Amino acid sequence: MKRLLATTAILAVLTTPVMAEVTIGGDFEWNYQNNDGTTTTDVDADLNFKPSMTLDDGTTVSADINIDEDGDDDGGSSITIARSIWSIDMGDTSSATDAIDDKTDWGKVLTNGSPSTDHAALLTIKPIDGLKIMTSFAADSNYGTTAGSGYAYSAAYTMGPITVGAGKLENDAGSSETVSNISGGVGDIALAYEKHTATTAASVDTDTTTMSATYTMGDTKLLVEAMEAESVNVVSSDEMTYGIHHTVAPGLVAFFESTDDSKTASEATSAVGITLKF
Repeated sequence: MKRLLATTAILAVLTTPVMAEVTIGGDFEWNYQNNDGTTTTDVDADLNFKPSMTLDDGTTVSADINIDEDGDDDGGSSITIARSIWSIDMGDTSSATDAIDDKTDWGKVLTNGSPSTDHAALLTIKPIDGLKIMTSFAADSNYGTTAGSGYAYSAAYTMGPITVGAGKLENDAGSSETVSNISGGVGDIALAYEKHTATTAASVDTDTTTMSATYTMGDTKLLVEAMEAESVNVVSSDEMTYGIHHTVAPGLVAFFESTDDSKTASEATSAVGITLKF
């Protein structure tokens, strides 16, 4: 009788309207790399738990909890409150600049994209169709990120097949970063350009410029990214990365990627692998 009562109580809790619906997903990637003659294998996997609920007034409250293959926190865990034209994401979340960058970063393993900074809270507003305005902040110490206190703001606007974005991040310690990009495509071809500038408290700039092009042929994509990093008129990195991604089945992709840096001979690397998203 006690077991029956306990089971009935558990079922009552699980079916109550205030309980969140939980979606479970994630991905698993395995790859083999050859770095200028030195070979390695690597695994990158995470499991995502995403509970969510809708309140009586239409406000949605959801969370994203990420666990990696070792059972550790995989970063990016946050809670989101959203309604109508706005949402706020709190936890280990993107800064306003990080939310619009990496337009060229198509790679599974070897592409660069732009340097990223996370923040503790990100507010997104969509006042009109195609326009997103974002602002974020970080405290002196923040869960899941080493970002120092500061704030950021950005905007992205989509006009047909073209999206343009720009933003700036300011740290209270005096450093800052800016990002601007444009991306779009016609038919099976997609192009992207992005420039990221990191400025130290001593006003020294490091520019990271990336460009990419992709071409889709059925289930196969051909991809290329060019990246150059420059500081004080000195180019420290000049990379070209190529890739072939083939969708074997929905969520299952086999890939080959190769990168070479004309400034650093030891960075000639190739990678082959497979990734499963579920």
